[in-house]
Amino acid sequence: MIPSSAKRTLIFLLLSVLVFWGPDWLVPTAWQHDATYPLVSNLYQGLLVIAGFWFGPALCNAMVVDEVRAGPLRQAIDRVLDELNTAGLNTQATAHSLAVLPVTLVDHPQPFIVTAGLLPGQCQVFLSTGQAVRLGPAGLRFLLTRAMVHGEVSQRMASMIPVLLLTVAFPDTLDWVTSLTLAGCCLGWLALHWTVELRVDAKAARVIGPHAIEGLRELIAATAAAASTLSLHAPTGWRLKACQGGGVT
Repeated sequence: MIPSSAKRTLIFLLLSVLVFWGPDWLVPTAWQHDATYPLVSNLYQGLLVIAGFWFGPALCNAMVVDEVRAGPLRQAIDRVLDELNTAGLNTQATAHSLAVLPVTLVDHPQPFIVTAGLLPGQCQVFLSTGQAVRLGPAGLRFLLTRAMVHGEVSQRMASMIPVLLLTVAFPDTLDWVTSLTLAGCCLGWLALHWTVELRVDAKAARVIGPHAIEGLRELIAATAAAASTLSLHAPTGWRLKACQGGGVT
């Protein structure tokens, strides 16, 4: 979820704990020893993961304290969205066009951008002022184009399926074998994540065209300047190479 006020974040965390683990506290002990209980529990938690992605836009909206509806940053975002809409109407760019998602600009100092939702038709992008203010026109264009690519079906599945498998495939109690397996799966997920993100960079470059590399360089510089948290992005050289290959028309 997106960063929010301390109160809303605490409420969200408490409700999440109750929804995920509340049934285990309420179910009689005898039921927990039934052979079908682990299956039912995993099914319940798996459905919660799917519901979390489906209701992601509503949950993010609930976490928004102050939305920016006017001003220079909002106008800059609207200009980029207009450009993407225009590119989609251009018959020569149809093969690289995107569904343009609604963008909510959140007044928050922490830099972040989130594409929330399960299916493209109900996805929504949440962008903070702390992220937008760090970028010029080229960087903002590349950032928002990437966010639109993340709204495609393949991207939504690449985001949800690893979380779903991690939730339902691993037991609550870990031994050394399970721990090693989990570590291996995390490394596999990181490799998959990098592959997917590089494809997102390449698709964004195809949509924008030959000047996309300028936007990616600007975005990388802004990310490095604000790198107070761990980044899971692919290596910079790989991203630049993917963008250069995708930007050739």
